[in-house]
Order: sequence, then structure tokens, then C-alpha cells
Amino acid sequence: MKKKAAAVAVSTLLSVSLLAGCSAPYTADTTAVYTSDPASTLSNTETVPPETTAPDPAEEALKAYNDFLQGKNKVSTSGCFEKDGGKSYLELHYGNYSIDDLKKAVRFDTASGSKMRYCIMDFGEDGISELALSLERLDHGEASVICVIAHEDGNLVMNALVEESDPNEYRLFESGYLKSDNMPARGIYKMSLISVASGGKCKEVFTFSEYLGVAATEMFKHLSKAEGTSIEEYEALAGDFLIREYIADGKVSFSVGRWSSDEAEKSLEEKFVAALKDMGAEEVTEERMTQLSATKSFTAKEATWTDQNGESTPSSSAGVVDVAGKFGITIYPNPDKPEYTALGNMVYVLNSGNGTDMRFVSDADDVTVILEKGSWDMNTDTFAPEKEMFNIQTKAGTIYQFNCVVGDVFPYYRLRAKKGTFSAEWLVLKSQDDSVTVIKSSMDE
Repeated sequence: MKKKAAAVAVSTLLSVSLLAGCSAPYTADTTAVYTSDPASTLSNTETVPPETTAPDPAEEALKAYNDFLQGKNKVSTSGCFEKDGGKSYLELHYGNYSIDDLKKAVRFDTASGSKMRYCIMDFGEDGISELALSLERLDHGEASVICVIAHEDGNLVMNALVEESDPNEYRLFESGYLKSDNMPARGIYKMSLISVASGGKCKEVFTFSEYLGVAATEMFKHLSKAEGTSIEEYEALAGDFLIREYIADGKVSFSVGRWSSDEAEKSLEEKFVAALKDMGAEEVTEERMTQLSATKSFTAKEATWTDQNGESTPSSSAGVVDVAGKFGITIYPNPDKPEYTALGNMVYVLNSGNGTDMRFVSDADDVTVILEKGSWDMNTDTFAPEKEMFNIQTKAGTIYQFNCVVGDVFPYYRLRAKKGTFSAEWLVLKSQDDSVTVIKSSMDE
């Protein structure tokens, strides 16, 4: 499905709060055009009835959005802001807001590094564009929001707002879908896919999550039979335990990606899985979970956002080390380098320690990346792995952060990536000038 994009810009939000219709006082600036037939003969008392040219709704909408961004008019929040006895989203209530009012309501603070971006797209393919507005807090100390605004009957209406209280990455696609990747805490990854329809109305298509260890107890909140269920007995779930969850149409499905090697820990994990089933969750295979959580059919082409200063921000591309054209991995080993800090703080933390925090990004889904701790065998000049620190399946574009100790002469850690029959590996060593960390890749030799 091809969407017609006009301008562009978006950023951070979720834990989905979705709203629907209302109106804000805005009157379009229309000019009547008067014409008459010069050949006609009229008496002094006769007048020519004016003929008006009907305004173009699409152009009216674009003008209203431009005026709103410049602070010349206001948007009204829809009736959904009155739900649950008048609760607000952040400090946004049912009412009318200028762009400055909106920023204050969502605690948008330029002093702390906030950024506003916008994107104008025809989500419903009805010839009338909508305005997607992203208010991003770069310090990630507060929630960030995305709201979708429509032009209805001469008024601006905010029919949807998506907000998340934790660092989040939002990506908008010309097919009319908004994808949110959320890393709210260590051990948890959350991705939601939201469809945006005509008028800016949003609907969650599905949510996919990954949990490590005790974080899996978060799933109890999503099961109707789990009310009052005690989680204390599962607080000993080990970090090796990996479970995936898929929620759509109120139904919860899950798969186990990895069990603990310790028998006692595995026994507790099996009890936890049995409890999920008793509460109504459906267990599926890992292959089925991969099919359910796939987004490729929804996210064909990413939209471009426009910063408030008018500069376009196209989607970024990742992948420096290409492996037979099958996948690309970019590694950011130096926390003090600009390219590292430019990634921001919205990262999926894989492990922690007393070493150096490094990051990597894959340009492909389902690449297996493994960090191994070990030693260097001087007899064979090879790395001898002793323990896996993590073993994950990548999501394209996600920023992963890991911690390891940098070797002076011999490596203590190795990072491996593989997909199908293709693989690459990196040994973590210091550079010759002993000033910056480098990762020596087998693909570079």
C-alpha cells in the first residue's frame, strides 16, 4: 500500500494510549471570487450574484497544519481524553491547545535537549493528509509522545496520542504503520506495531516482547486469569531464561527461546510456563513466534521526518561489515566517540560489568549474535571460548549494548554473528597506541 507523503518527521513513544474524535476552533481563510458576464445589460438595481470557488480540502488541511506549527491556531483533543472520569495523558486534557500549550502539557523542555519533528502523510488514502507530530525528550528522563492530528470540518483534531514512559524508538512507514521499539528495563524488549488510519485514528496491531529471567513475570499482567496471582515464587527465575510473548486481539501467545542449564532453575521455569498455560496463554514454537512477530509486510518503506527547523531527517542505515550480502553489523566500541554518543540512550542492554560498554547494530532481523568469554590459546593462536555472556536474535536497526573487558595483548572476549551458513567474528583488543578500544574483525583481515 503506497502512502502519499508531503513533509516529514517523528521520534519516541508508546505504552499505547489511543484516542478518538473531537474538534478545535479553526476557520479556514477562504476568499470569494466574483465574476460577471460583460456582455449582459443590467439595470441600475440589478446585482450579479457572486460565484464562489470551493476551497480544496487537501490544501486547507496543509495550510491549517502549517499555521498550527507556527502557533497561529489550535488543535482540540478528542473525546477520548474524557475517558475514565476525565483522566489526562501526561498533562494533556480534553480541550484546545496551541503548539506551545501542547509542548508544556507533555513536559517538552528544550533546555534538556528536546526535539520536535513532524510528518504530513495521507494515512487513509482519501486525499486528505494528516499531521504526525513527535515530541522527543533526548535526555530520556521523561516520556516522549507522538500525536496524530487531522483536519475535520475546518478544525484541527487530535484523534490519537501514543506515549511511553521509557526510552523508545518510533519509526513511521509510508504504508501507514508506526513501529515502536521499547527497552524499558534490563531483561525486557518490547515492540508494538500500530496502524494509522484516516483521520489519524490509531489501532494496535500486535505487541511482541522478549523477557530474560524474572522480567518474564510481567506477562502475568496481560492474562485475564492472573489477577491476584503471586509472583514471589518466580522471583528466582534466572537470567538465562528467555521467553517471548505475542499479544494480538486480546490473546497471549508465547514461546521459550532458551532454558537455564541448571536443573533446579529449569524446574522453576517449567512451573512458570505451566502457570502461563493455566491462565490462558498459548505456547507456540519459536518458528511460529518468528512468523507472528514479523513486520516486513507492514514496514516496506520508512517515512522521512522534518525537524521543526525545516531540515529533513531521512531514516538511517546500518551495516558496515557485510557478510556475503546476507547481513551487516556495525560495531561501536568507543563510548567517547561521537558516532557512539550519537546513538543516544535508547538501547537494549544485554549485560553489564566492570569493562567497557560497547554497542552494535544489525541491518537484518534474526542474526544470531553471541558474546563469549574465554582465553587465547598461544599454541594454536586461536580463541578458546569458556562461557557465553549472551546469545540473542537481532532485530534490524535496534541498538544493542554489551559490556566486556578489553584485552591488552590477547583477547578475553569474542563477538560472533551468524545467519544461515554465513558468519563473522570480532576479537576485543586495544589499539596499538593504547588509547582507544578496537574490535579486530575476521572480516577485516
